[in-house]
Amino acid sequence: MKILLTGCAGMVGTEFTRQFPKDPAFEYLPLPEFDVTQKDNVREIFRTLRPAVVVHLAAITDVDGCEKNPADCLKVNVEATRTVANASQAIGALMVYPSTFYIYPGEKDSPYDERYDAIDPKKIVGVYSRSKWEGEEAVRSVKDLKHLIVRFGALFGGGSRDKKFVAKVIGLVKSGQKTIQMVNDRVIQPTYVKDTVLNLMAVIRQGGAGTFNMVGKGQATYFEYARAILEFSGVHGVEVVPIASQDFKENAPRPKNLTAVNGRLAELGWDRMRDWKVALKEYLEDYKEELWNEKVRVN
Repeated sequence: MKILLTGCAGMVGTEFTRQFPKDPAFEYLPLPEFDVTQKDNVREIFRTLRPAVVVHLAAITDVDGCEKNPADCLKVNVEATRTVANASQAIGALMVYPSTFYIYPGEKDSPYDERYDAIDPKKIVGVYSRSKWEGEEAVRSVKDLKHLIVRFGALFGGGSRDKKFVAKVIGLVKSGQKTIQMVNDRVIQPTYVKDTVLNLMAVIRQGGAGTFNMVGKGQATYFEYARAILEFSGVHGVEVVPIASQDFKENAPRPKNLTAVNGRLAELGWDRMRDWKVALKEYLEDYKEELWNEKVRVN
């Protein structure tokens, strides 16, 4: 099965490159420097390569950056997604669109279930979240397009290329900070990118279609998440201090409750996602040398 990846240099794409050689069912077609905003180029490359599956990873995922530059965010996350969807439909390919659980408004006290919780676009919080929802709608609007929309959780992974929360916490420790402030009134679901990619590949093999949540099991505040990172890394002498969201500087608003259940995955018997603590411990052990010996950027 030929599977084409746009945006393959990012965290999810990099993990695909690690996993593809282990799965002979897939022929990997990476497009690392591919500009998905160029319609004619997209159509021509798709017609030439003729993949059976297109995993559209190319996106702007910087939540605060999207809030500062909404036009760029919408151009890539919505308009380019529409272009990829039309090009996929033209060659009869399945389009896989990674979305995010950020599209949920966070008003509930319980986790969101894609089978029952309808999205009210007016309640979506922030430019990035709205762009991903509009990207979903762009995919769904293309007539006769075979599609698989997957709402990911708060991803971690990447080893030496990690620039997300785990690497930032480690970077703070490496810089010599003995006190780290972390938000303790916003709940997320940390999710290992390795689990995500393996589960996604399995769903593609099974012929999955429609919309799925795909997040790690369990939940945590950023305060709890940071403490687990330090504990599993064997760090002592660094205090994590809980603070309120209002005391943490951010450009973009965030929902208070970003937790979900893998409703459709569980229903179909396809849910392979692990408890986030189990997966985090494995990640920190497997990539200990890369995370602690490589220079980690702290934003």
